[in-house]
Amino acid sequence: KELPNMNTLWSTIIVEECVRNNVTNFVICAGSRSTPLVVAVARSPHTVAVVNHDERSGAYYALGWAKATGKPVGIIVTSGTAVANLVPAVVEAAQAQVPLLLFTADRPSELMDTG
Repeated sequence: KELPNMNTLWSTIIVEECVRNNVTNFVICAGSRSTPLVVAVARSPHTVAVVNHDERSGAYYALGWAKATGKPVGIIVTSGTAVANLVPAVVEAAQAQVPLLLFTADRPSELMDTG
């Protein structure tokens, strides 16, 4: 497995640890910043992924999947308002005591407060 940079390395380690802890289901709401996490999930033979292009509906999909399987589901999103769109489903999950894992990507520190 070629790991071309640190983001890819860390993302691969994170996904491997999820799998070791029985988190194998992921909802992907991809954006450019979260690409290393998406690639790590896609490369793992032990994960199942569903792509949803809308973060809010993706989070509700993850909530339903977690309820149906009784297993935590990871949600991968990019930065900014994408994370905020997860909040309604996360609140519902918390009230129902359904575990969701949020994997959010952000800009590199050198690009913060620019553009």
